[in-house]
Amino acid sequence: MDDLFSILNLKCIIKFMHLAGLAIGLGCAWMLDVFILKHIKKEITKEKYQTIEFVSKFVFTGLGMLWISGLLFIIHYYLYTPENLMNQKIWGKLFIVLILTVNGYFVHKLIIPKIKNSIGSTLLNTLTVYEIMIVTAVGTISFVSWLFPIVLGVAKTLNFTVSAIDIIAFYFVFLVVAAIIANIMAQIIIKSKVVVRK
Repeated sequence: MDDLFSILNLKCIIKFMHLAGLAIGLGCAWMLDVFILKHIKKEITKEKYQTIEFVSKFVFTGLGMLWISGLLFIIHYYLYTPENLMNQKIWGKLFIVLILTVNGYFVHKLIIPKIKNSIGSTLLNTLTVYEIMIVTAVGTISFVSWLFPIVLGVAKTLNFTVSAIDIIAFYFVFLVVAAIIANIMAQIIIKSKVVVRK
């Protein structure tokens, strides 16, 4: 029993929770983005809305697992290997997860209710141009912010070699590029919205 709860095994358990949170959150968030994009011109039925609501709960579950495991990692490092807290990558990831959390709040408070109000119609007909841009922005932040922690986790060469500021700066550069691409797609959708109304 002592071996099961050894320092090494505790770290493995935390890492498993962290990876599971990333996998669940990223998979469901991207699935949600694709589902909404695919059905933006189609009628939102009660069943489609329930699917969106159901998948969104898994996104928040993944986010919760990220926070719990991330804080446990910090506590574990503080108690057993405090030198690891000098790894700036940890604080860069923490900042990005914070962005994810704020973005998740807007998904819950703005996007999900808008989709619910679209039941019986289409998102394209229900949402205003401004609201389409908000959905685009939130979706872009979600896409990039879920991807980045995985990239940072895989990039072991970044350990103790780059500052948190550099990581955050690169994150924002990547986010801006993604936002430009998403904005072009949104403009195409908006133009089709105008054509449909005509």
